[in-house]
Amino acid sequence: MDSTWHKGVVVGVDGSPESLAALDWAASAADRHQAQLTVLSMYETARDPMPGVQAELKDLLVAAEQALHRAEGRLGGTRPGGHAVEFATAPSTAARVLVQRSRTADLVVVGRRGLGRVGRALLGSVSSAVVTQAHGPVVVVPFEAGTGVPRRIVAGVDMPEEADHILERAFAEAEVCGCRLDVMRALDVSLLGDALREYETSGMAQRAATQEALAQDVRKWAEKFPAVSVELAVRGGPAASVLVHDVTPEDLLVVGGKRHNRVTGRLLGSVTDQVVREAGCPVMVVRAA
Repeated sequence: MDSTWHKGVVVGVDGSPESLAALDWAASAADRHQAQLTVLSMYETARDPMPGVQAELKDLLVAAEQALHRAEGRLGGTRPGGHAVEFATAPSTAARVLVQRSRTADLVVVGRRGLGRVGRALLGSVSSAVVTQAHGPVVVVPFEAGTGVPRRIVAGVDMPEEADHILERAFAEAEVCGCRLDVMRALDVSLLGDALREYETSGMAQRAATQEALAQDVRKWAEKFPAVSVELAVRGGPAASVLVHDVTPEDLLVVGGKRHNRVTGRLLGSVTDQVVREAGCPVMVVRAA
C-alpha cells in the first residue's frame, strides 16, 4: 500500500471541541501521508422555507462559516503534507456530505459527539451515520484522544474473513507512523459452552488454536511490511471490551465494519458500534473493497 495518499483527507467541523480534535488528527494524518486536507462545514437547508425560517437558515450558514474560520485559525497557516488546505461550506446535512465525499477521499475524519445535536448521540448521530454508510475508511476521534502521530496501532481482528483488509491498513499505518502494531483477537469463553468452561485444559487448547489462527492471518502481512514490529495477543472476554480496555489516548485502533445504507442502520450493540462509542483513542473503521 502506497504511503502517499492521492485522493486526500476530508474532515468535518462545526466549531465544537470534538470536531476541532478531529481537525487536529486529520491534519496530522494528511501530513504523514503527504495528502491534501479538505475541511468542510455543513449547514442544513429547507427546500421551501417559510418566511420565518429564512432568517434561521441564514444563521446556520453564518455558523458554518464561523466554524471554518475557527478551523483555519487553529491550523495557523500550516500546509499538511505540503499542500494548501481547502476550506468549504456545504448546504446539506453533515452525514450526507461526508458520506458522499468518502467516495473520492482516502480517509474521512469526524469527531465523536460533535457535528450534531446531543439528542442524536444515541441513534443516527453524524459519526454513526458516516461509519455505517461511508464508502471508504473513517476515523472517529474522541475529544480526549491524542492528536499527533499515533504511538501504537492496535488492530482488532474478530472475524477471519475480515482479517486481510484490517491488517493491510493497520500494517501500513504502523509503517508510516514508525510505531508498534498489536494485533488482537478476543476469546469470549462465555460463548464456548459449559464443557470448555469446565475443563481448563480444553480452554487452553482453544486459546492455543486461536493464537495459531491469528498468527496465520498475520504472517503474510508481516512479510510485506518487514519494518513493522508486530505483537499478537489473544485475550479473554467480549471483543469490544477487550479492545476498549487495552487502548490509550495516543493509540489508533483499527477495526472492521459493514456498510449500511440507512442513517439509522448502525448495528446497536455490535463490536464496531461499541468500540466507536467507548474507545478512548481514535478508531479507524475499514471494510472490504
